[in-house]
Formats: sequence, C-alpha cells, structure tokens
Amino acid sequence: MWPATLRRPAQRCAAPRGMRAARGAAGESDLVSHDGRQLRFGYRPLQRWERCATLMASFALLGLLARARQSPWQRAARVLSSGRSHWLVWSLSALWIVGSAWATHAVLKLCAVMCFARPKLLPPESILPSASSSIRHLPGKVAVHLLRRPPDSTEDVMPVLCFHGFGANATSYEDLLDALMAQLPSALLLCPDQVGFGLTRRPSLEIHRQLRRNDLPAHLLRPKDQASALDSLTPLQMYTLSGNAVIANALLNSEPLLPSGPSSLLVIGHSMGAITAAAVAVSQARQGTVVNLILESPAFLTNPTKHLKSSTIGAVTALSLRFQRAFLRLVLQLPGLTYNRSLKRTFLLLSPALDAFLCALFSHAREQRRFWERGLSVASQLDGEALKRQVLRYRWPSLSVRWAYGLSNFVTARLITMEDALVLHELIEASMEGNLRVLIVTGDQDKVVPVGRSKFLQKLLQCDLELIEGCGHIAHEEDPERFAELVARFLKAQAMETDGLSGKKELSTSGTM
Repeated sequence: MWPATLRRPAQRCAAPRGMRAARGAAGESDLVSHDGRQLRFGYRPLQRWERCATLMASFALLGLLARARQSPWQRAARVLSSGRSHWLVWSLSALWIVGSAWATHAVLKLCAVMCFARPKLLPPESILPSASSSIRHLPGKVAVHLLRRPPDSTEDVMPVLCFHGFGANATSYEDLLDALMAQLPSALLLCPDQVGFGLTRRPSLEIHRQLRRNDLPAHLLRPKDQASALDSLTPLQMYTLSGNAVIANALLNSEPLLPSGPSSLLVIGHSMGAITAAAVAVSQARQGTVVNLILESPAFLTNPTKHLKSSTIGAVTALSLRFQRAFLRLVLQLPGLTYNRSLKRTFLLLSPALDAFLCALFSHAREQRRFWERGLSVASQLDGEALKRQVLRYRWPSLSVRWAYGLSNFVTARLITMEDALVLHELIEASMEGNLRVLIVTGDQDKVVPVGRSKFLQKLLQCDLELIEGCGHIAHEEDPERFAELVARFLKAQAMETDGLSGKKELSTSGTM
C-alpha cells in the first residue's frame, strides 16, 4: 500500500494552452483560438434602437393591459388616478404597476435578445480548441473530437485513454497531458469528447414510447465481435456511457500507431467518465490486454448488480422526457446563464447542466462567467488565473452548433439508461481475472463525490486508494504534476509486480527440472 495522502505543493499558474481570452477586450466574450482567430461567446449586445424599441413595446403592452376591462392593471390605474384611496391601497397599486412595467420590459428584452441577437454557432471543425485537437471519423457516422499527443518513439507504444466528467470536455485534461508527456515518454495520449459533450458529433435522438430502458450495446462487457459493435449502436446508445465505451474501443482500433491493437493500456476516468473508463477497461482486459485503470473520484451512483431490467418507456414517460429535453435546451441557451450577453437582469431558473451545483438566475449578464466559476469553485480548489483558464475550457463547446441539443440528449439518455450497477459488477469480476489492475484517486476536499464513497468502492474492488491533500473533485486539473507522478508510480509498481511474478514462475520451473 502507498502513503494514504499526497501533499500538494503551492499552486502555480501556467500560461494557458490553446484558446485564450483576448487581451484588452471590451467584454469577457472576446477570445482567441489557438490558431489566432478572433471568436466571441454568446449573444451580441442590443443596439440602441433595439433597446429603445423594446422599451416602447413594453410601455405599449402595459397600456393595453391597463385598458382591458376589469383587469388588475385597470383597477390599479384607477386607484392611482383617483387619489382618494387609503395610502396602503395606493402604495400596493403603485407597486403593482411598477413591478408589471419592470417584468414586461424584462420579458420583451429577453425575447428580443434571443430572437435578434443570437450567437453565431460554428461547426466543430472550425473551432478546434487546441493544436492537439482533431476530428476522427469512425464507422456509423461517428465523428469524435479528441486531443492526441503522440509518443517520442514509435517503439513499445502504450496508449493512454482519458475520459472527462459531466459538464467537462477533453480540454480539461490539457494540463495533465503536458505532465504525463514528461513522466511517460512512450505514451500515446488520447482524450476523446464523449457524445453529448465537447465537439464530438451529436446524433439526432427521437424520443418515442418504444425506446427501451437499460438497452446496452451487445457484447459490451463480454466482447465477441468488436468490429460490428460500433455499426450496431442506436442513437440512444451513443449517448450512454456504455456506448461511449464502444466508441473508445473503435478509436483504439483505428489508431495508426497500434496496427495490431494494444498489448497494454492505461485508462483514466474522472467522475462520470469513470464509468466509461471502467467499461473500456473490462472490455479490453477480457480481450487479453493488460489494463491499468485509474478511477478519479468515481461517480458510481448505485451498488453493483448482475442484471438490469429492460422495458419500454411508454407514452407518458416519452412525453415527459420530450418536455424535459426542450426545457433544458431553453435553459442552456438563456442569456446570462451558460451563454452571456447584454441582459442587465435575467430570469431566475435552475440549470441542471453541471453535476457540481445548481445555479440561480436574475444575475447580471457579466455574471455568466461566474456561473461557471461558482461551479468549479464548489468542485475544486482552483482560483485566480488557473480558475479562469478552466472556465474558458469548459465554456468552449458552447461555440459549436447543436451543443445544447447534445447535452440535453445526454441527460435524457442518462435518465433512461443507468448502467452504473452493471458496469461496477463486471469491473469487480474482471479485477479478479488477472489482466486488470485498479487504483482509485480522490481529493481529500471532494464535495461532489465524498471520500467515503471512494473508500466503499475500494473495499468492493480490493484495490489501493490515494488521497491527494488540498484537492477537490478535479484533482487532475488542480494539481496535474502531482497526479502525473502518481500515475507513473502506479505503472512502475505494477511493472515491478509483474516482473516479480514472472521471476517466481521461472524459479519454480527450474526447480521442477
């Protein structure tokens, strides 16, 4: 067993890679891509004539409401004009009129911004966030965005797959990739965006009564025919974590540096991505690959089970899921929330977009950045320039077409298919079969996935657990150098254990002779 806690050195802020905020920009929306192109987040500000037209329209609407017979506005107007009412009644009437005017203006301004000042969304190929970014096209109309860092040498290449958590994307691993390159020079680093996140293509998902709950891809965890697995994925399965595991296996098979497939593999999964990572690890281990699996703050939400019940969702559930998806798409695109721009005040709604927190509305437009900052602050110990850099990376996919559609589809698929329990059961079994080794890593300040939950998984998997002192839910972003050292030490320990076992076998063989 290794030391229970890794101490974290003082945080240092490295220069941001890839995209960056534009210097001297008038607003937080201005940024520069890695290739020097000027881009902008979110809605444009309303022009002066548009603001005046909105104000006049709000007064006109309020005037119509005041002229309607027996309406509350007409009664309040009569009370104000008569001057004979009690002061309390007069004050309440004035408050009603002023509040109605403010609410009417806010609603019309929100509609004007969403209709006439909408952001210009771009295809993923034109907004790649990093010099390491690429779009890889796979069978079945699958186009995966990934960060790819090739090794220094093409001999003894060991692929490393990294899976991000909910609300994040592949760029959240950018700093860790730099640290891993220094620790593992022979590693081929691959960080794909899961379907529904980042810049990976978002397939259309039709919600109907015949969709089946827990409809997992065939032979996912006990693979038989990996070649046809990707072609047989349905749109619903593509948005599941198990479907992303099938896509990751196809990504490995398409890698030019691995013509005969990997002999050894390192898989890293963070939070929700730990489920995808576990599914990939189990599948590869049962094909004979030696797999080292690192689960960082793993978000397995249920206890292990061998079977999942499958049934059709029915008409009522299908209708509610359609409403939930439409509502979520609307919330994600409201000015002042995931987008930003020029509403001085916006409506208070709840956003389920991030798993770390629920955020309130009616904030100033410039607080849109703080929407992400507050979420990352809850989930991590980041601050200063490091926090701003990560906020920019998390926001980057909102420049892409259909990004809100993809995220809402993922949430819908997650409500229909919860494969956590089955994947965890198969992971426990596979860890006893010899080709799979597991390490759990978590920050001792993790508020999203409590340390107690990671300790519970440690007992189930009979593996090591590392606590990184001073880190929260995203230790690989908060302290990438320390995390990379931990990864290198884990691989070294497993290599020494393998060499020791092979030496014992040779001694026993020679003794028998």
